[in-house]
Amino acid sequence: MKQKVLGFAAICMASILVPGCGSHQRLVAISVTPTTVVFGSANAALSAQLTATGLYTHPPATKDLTTQVTWTSSITGVAVVNSSGVVSPAGSDCGISNITATFKTDEPTGNIITGTMSVTVDGPAVSNCPVTPI
Repeated sequence: MKQKVLGFAAICMASILVPGCGSHQRLVAISVTPTTVVFGSANAALSAQLTATGLYTHPPATKDLTTQVTWTSSITGVAVVNSSGVVSPAGSDCGISNITATFKTDEPTGNIITGTMSVTVDGPAVSNCPVTPI
């Protein structure tokens, strides 16, 4: 009986002193979906919802980070994106803009992970948009 009690005590101490695998999940990548969006005009009333999914290790997992990332557009005259990941044509220019989702991690401290997607704005909505032949 004494051996069972000592064995149980040893297991309890080990579980306290040895950190578990899930205690330090690490974000290694962000996947943005859809990967491309094409708007047929520069009409700012058009929109698409983007999703940022975090890919973690130790243990492997995925998490929706859409409202936790910082969204930015590489060309704000072509496309704009809000803090919820809704992307729209800017209403003034046609072209291609990259949309980036950025997340600053705590493990390791200050590590910045990004994911990107592409938005194309095309069509005759404004004078500087080329008309795509059908």
